[in-house]
Amino acid sequence: MSNKTLLLREKQLNDLLNFLRKIEFSSEKVTKELDLEELSKQISKKYEMTISPGQAEAVLRRVLGMTLTSKERSQLYDLRKKIYRYEKFLTSFREWGRKYDNQLKIIILGLTEEQSDYLPSILNKHGTGPERDIIGVSFYTKLTENYDKSLTSLAIWDISKKERFASIRPKFYKGVAGVLLVFNTEDRDSFEMIKKYFIELRESTDLKFKVRRKFRKEISLPLSLIGIGNNLLIPYDEILSLASEMGASYGQIETIEDDIFQDILRALAAIIIFKLKD
Repeated sequence: MSNKTLLLREKQLNDLLNFLRKIEFSSEKVTKELDLEELSKQISKKYEMTISPGQAEAVLRRVLGMTLTSKERSQLYDLRKKIYRYEKFLTSFREWGRKYDNQLKIIILGLTEEQSDYLPSILNKHGTGPERDIIGVSFYTKLTENYDKSLTSLAIWDISKKERFASIRPKFYKGVAGVLLVFNTEDRDSFEMIKKYFIELRESTDLKFKVRRKFRKEISLPLSLIGIGNNLLIPYDEILSLASEMGASYGQIETIEDDIFQDILRALAAIIIFKLKD
């Protein structure tokens, strides 16, 4: 062992692993036999040297419950000062950094109750704002960065598929910029509902999105058809035929927890921005 290699006790290892999870640092290769110097360098590199290897090592020694030398205490003192300076900076500039360039309304149609219940936990993993509920719809906000480095605020409306909300559902379509149409690949009825949603959208929006405030133009309404399920009991050709008829893209995922669901949201926002700027 080198003079920087430590043999950790069980509690020290658990404390270290918990700390690494908090700073979103991969702990897959961390064992009881710890090369402290190497781990400190890796943490410094991950954070682009905003924390020095020496400061990272001092933090790790504190996490492990070890007595610090005067030099290591100085490292932590310098780090606290740096954090304080950055906190003052962020307090002044945080809202400016989060100010979005565009705001778009995205609606989701066809989720089951269980999928709708799970939606907040999926979206909140990726910087989504607080949930608001009104009759027949759950509302979320999500910031996403686009291909052109602009920042877009997505207003995501999860519209209930319950029949008792069918009469008011079209009211929520006003101002929509993009639509996710979701069906269960193992349920024919949910697939047939997509056709009903499409008719509602066509009658309410003429499948157009009009923007006057900034872009002052009109674009065709982007639609994404998503099949969720392990088994495809609906003929694939039939699905593609419907997608073609609607002018929608089609993607299939096993569960709503799939990260591809997030990718589809980002892609939909990018398509809208591209169409508006074209």
